[in-house]
Amino acid sequence: MMEIINIGIDIEEVARIARLKKAALTRVFTEAELAYSLPKKNAAQHLAARFAAKEAVFKALPFDGVALKKIEIVKDESGKPQAVLHDARAKGIGLKISLSHTQKYAAAFAVAYKKNAKNK
Repeated sequence: MMEIINIGIDIEEVARIARLKKAALTRVFTEAELAYSLPKKNAAQHLAARFAAKEAVFKALPFDGVALKKIEIVKDESGKPQAVLHDARAKGIGLKISLSHTQKYAAAFAVAYKKNAKNK
């Protein structure tokens, strides 16, 4: 059974993310996130969903002080979104996320849980 540490949720306006300049995007998103999102027809929707996921993960973590760029949103082998935390304090913490977006809004939900041999 999974032992949940905490949960987080966030919603973002797509238009707010669309207004961000390249310099702001590179402070928040990894190269891989930008490479995935920017070529998309509706890039701002994909970036807003990833930003919401970063915020949701940040809220779910049991510690403070993680830069949003250290939270990376990638796709697993099956194409599902996955959060990867590039922080030494994340040892033993697993993350599950869910993303959704429309033309106007993007939302994400995150669950942080204790990893063990059964739920890697």
